Amino acid sequence: MPVTNFQQSVDFSGQNFYVGIDIHKKSWAVTVRTMNIEVARFTQPPDPQNLSSHLKNKFPNGIFHSAYEAGFCGTSYHDNLLRLGIENIIVHPADIPSTDKQKKNKTDLHDSRSISYYLEKGLLHSIHVLPKGNQEIRSLFRLRQSKVKDVTRISNKLKSYIQFMGIAIPNDSKNSKLTNRSIQWLGNQKFDTVAGSITLRQYINDLIYHRKQLLEVTKILRKQISSIYPQQYTCLLSVPGIGPIVAMALLAEIGDFARFKDPDQYTSYLGLTPWENSSGDSITTRGMQPRGNKYLRPLLIETSWAAVKHAPELLLYYRKHAVKNSKHAIVKVARKVALIARSVVTHLQLYNPEYKTINNYSEVNS
Repeated sequence: MPVTNFQQSVDFSGQNFYVGIDIHKKSWAVTVRTMNIEVARFTQPPDPQNLSSHLKNKFPNGIFHSAYEAGFCGTSYHDNLLRLGIENIIVHPADIPSTDKQKKNKTDLHDSRSISYYLEKGLLHSIHVLPKGNQEIRSLFRLRQSKVKDVTRISNKLKSYIQFMGIAIPNDSKNSKLTNRSIQWLGNQKFDTVAGSITLRQYINDLIYHRKQLLEVTKILRKQISSIYPQQYTCLLSVPGIGPIVAMALLAEIGDFARFKDPDQYTSYLGLTPWENSSGDSITTRGMQPRGNKYLRPLLIETSWAAVKHAPELLLYYRKHAVKNSKHAIVKVARKVALIARSVVTHLQLYNPEYKTINNYSEVNS
């Protein structure tokens, strides 16, 4: 691949430069292209100011476009690059084309070279970057989800311990949640040694602590969501199957529902679009695509089971598709519920069971 070095005395006014950045915690690999020529590649400290100064010194008055993969660093580097006058985008790693040769010869500089090359060709598109306020709300929701996992993990450890020790909680089924009464009953159990009592007490204390943390985070999240999105939150709660947690999840993860151009783009983001392999006359559907929001998809699937119990029209929709495959049918219901949620939020209308007769909801039937 041809590489050249320009003299710093040259004025590059109006010329576009395409900068591919492979970002890591301790260093950045950078490749610069212009006019279908690779003009620079180097490694530098992870500092947007350093990159901006280097580019402006080497290519005075140039117009700089940059891109890097979405990852651990979030959008802070993106914001700083924009502030420094570099037109940056953040791309999904899976959206960067890659040949078999590139996959087998992967280095940081090769990755930055690919980003700069496809950026210059106009083949890279930015992911949606949420405003800082929305990112903070989303982080609070994801913190809540991690607390849910903590509670489940500690609860399972406690259940395993009491089962191992042969302790049976009265009037308690195997899969039921440990109630406060059950925990209080467990705290009064006697063991042959102090070690047994300490172990049980520690598990109980951990479970109580994490449940308290989960409750506090949930209250704060609900207060934030209801104050920022009061109408949207109320409209979502009117949709069958959608309760406070799912409503908060949708608003925290998505923010502005209008950012999706069409229903297919929206359901693809949720991971509720079929994954298809087609070749000639052979068409194979492989279920849900692996790519999608990992927080919203399971919540919407769970919501769909509640929706078919409370909404006759959704139950009929489920029965219609369950004849072939019940698992696929519930995913279709989840997609329907998600589309209804999108409609009620974008139009700020409460859910109407007769939505098929409302022009504003016509997109739900697509």
